Amino acid sequence: MALPVILYPDAELVVTTWLRARLGAAVGHVCTDLPVPDRFPALLPIVQVGRLPSPPSDRRVHDIARMQVVVRVAESTGRPGLNSLAGLVGAHFAVLGGSQVAIPATDHTPAGTATVGCVRRQSSPSAFRDTNTNLLAASFTGELYLRPFRV
Repeated sequence: MALPVILYPDAELVVTTWLRARLGAAVGHVCTDLPVPDRFPALLPIVQVGRLPSPPSDRRVHDIARMQVVVRVAESTGRPGLNSLAGLVGAHFAVLGGSQVAIPATDHTPAGTATVGCVRRQSSPSAFRDTNTNLLAASFTGELYLRPFRV
């Protein structure tokens, strides 16, 4: 007997959708891929979301998505301003657990509602070395437990 196909929501799409809706004017751009450097000044502050190598799930109940979130601001903002914004982004990430996020369809998954079981092992924002020396950056990591779509 073949096992049923289980599709999980795209963790990056879930987090970017959630943060865009909550951060509003506090950030200029929430993305997975950074824009070209020439566009940085107009888009700052930038919040970048990426999925890291994640632990395997021993059950087919959850996708454990280990995420990294990087907050970039202009150098003129200063370290206190960066830390304040990174803390705000981290607070919104932390309350994602237990939420449902409406996400658009992608090439390989239908539009639907992503259910986040919980957020675990979230670190505090800390300095992040950015290759663009004109920006200050801080990052944090956390794990999302995503429930599968019903197909």
